Amino acid sequence: MGKTMVEDGRPSGTRALGKAALVMGAGALVGLAVEFHALGWTSFPGDICGDMYRPCPKGTAPTLVLAFVLTFVGAFALKAALAAFSDTRPGKTVPGALAVAGVLIALWPGWQAYLWMRGPVLDPVWQAGPDRPASVRGVGVWALGEDAGTVVRARTDALVAYDSGTGDRGWVLRAPTRESVCAMSERPVDGIGLVAFARDEKPCDTVWGVEVSSGRKMWERDFTGRTLLYGGGGVLSAGGGVAVALGEHAVHGYGLTDGAVRWTATPTAARAEGGDDAECEPVTASPAGGTTRVVVTCGSYSDFHSAWLLTLDDATGKELSRRELPVQSYVDVAAVLSAEPFTLLVREKDERGLAAALAYDEPDDPRRKPVKVSLAAEEEELALSGLHPVFTARPVFRAAVADGNLIVAAEKPGSNGPERVVAYSLDDGLRRWHVDLGTPVVALAPAGRDRVAVLGESQRLWTLTTRDGTRVGEEDGTTVRDLAGKLDDEPHLVRAGDGWVIVNSDGDAYAPALAVGRP
Repeated sequence: MGKTMVEDGRPSGTRALGKAALVMGAGALVGLAVEFHALGWTSFPGDICGDMYRPCPKGTAPTLVLAFVLTFVGAFALKAALAAFSDTRPGKTVPGALAVAGVLIALWPGWQAYLWMRGPVLDPVWQAGPDRPASVRGVGVWALGEDAGTVVRARTDALVAYDSGTGDRGWVLRAPTRESVCAMSERPVDGIGLVAFARDEKPCDTVWGVEVSSGRKMWERDFTGRTLLYGGGGVLSAGGGVAVALGEHAVHGYGLTDGAVRWTATPTAARAEGGDDAECEPVTASPAGGTTRVVVTCGSYSDFHSAWLLTLDDATGKELSRRELPVQSYVDVAAVLSAEPFTLLVREKDERGLAAALAYDEPDDPRRKPVKVSLAAEEEELALSGLHPVFTARPVFRAAVADGNLIVAAEKPGSNGPERVVAYSLDDGLRRWHVDLGTPVVALAPAGRDRVAVLGESQRLWTLTTRDGTRVGEEDGTTVRDLAGKLDDEPHLVRAGDGWVIVNSDGDAYAPALAVGRP
């Protein structure tokens, strides 16, 4: 016998299935609405985002808009679908089950849609407890190992090692009684890091060699130090088996592993008018393949004579070469931005004097003039750091040297901060590329080969190529969640495996250190 037919020519079972599908579809709309509400309202910490408080995470607005639209559409659609289904098959069990099935079926596609709207994110992994006593400050950072498996945060009263993956404290090395950390080497070499100490308003004159794997003090040496006005960056350097410490009018060399006294150099500068040579004060040092480059200023603050870049033999302390820096007044700031190629940040006392990064392709050849990248230009003003660095023992600069470029945060005329990242060639000093981010740059750090990472105040993290500034990944960066209100001025950004460790100087108002990574 033939199938039973209804007046419109379709089998009665087909109509029932169609109405069942409508119930499931309406249930899916309701499920998406509930899911988007849950995901949208929990996507940002606290009770508010946007405006002057904190930026909303990417994807929050479209998620909540869809949630409200689907709430109304889904409610009306489900009501109509249930009414139509009841005409065919009275009862509540079957239509209720169909609606629930629609809700469940929508959860996975809804999650995928949310991930697409949200884009890539970095979630909190761990956060260190506050500094105690609250009066101490972070003054420097070391990243240990190829993937920065351990991060050492130097405080004024101690060195504290954190596991980058878990945030667990490893070792703690306390400063001597009544002394504070005043200087650190740029990085540990052969497992030994250098740290120096000073009493209140006294010279930085005690140096320790520290085994960074255990936090054990290997050796200690006292030397005639000097009082540091603008922090201790470059006062200590390590390389070629030698620990170098800059003292008052002298450069001291010690054995890196045992602290044995190797040599002492006392640089001077001859006066053109005759008489006694001008005494020179070492300002900053950097290791360079069996030698150490030292910047010295000669003469007093009020009776400036000259400034020089010296190259000393690590084995003997003998001066191998010197070249005069292009300055005519006392040097307020001298900091090494890169050891290779050698790039030096210089700022004179004279506000009309030199304020630039100097790049030397042949630092030991006095006939080769350095390439100059001015800190101030018509297009922008470079914003490496302030005159008084936040991390005083080992300053952090919003700059990196890679692919023959100096890559640095910059402030456009009329902007509210350094919202631009710009690259200047170290071959000719010309600007190669720039990227406007629309938010102040908080930190800038290397991010692997041919990459730099830029952390913005808007809780976005961008990755740029060092050659041409191309954005890697999302155009508007990766969202770093739950970061609002947790960053001090100019924090230190450290690439640690697949995530990041952020270190603050103020460890009382902010977390001393925290980590973010992929969810």
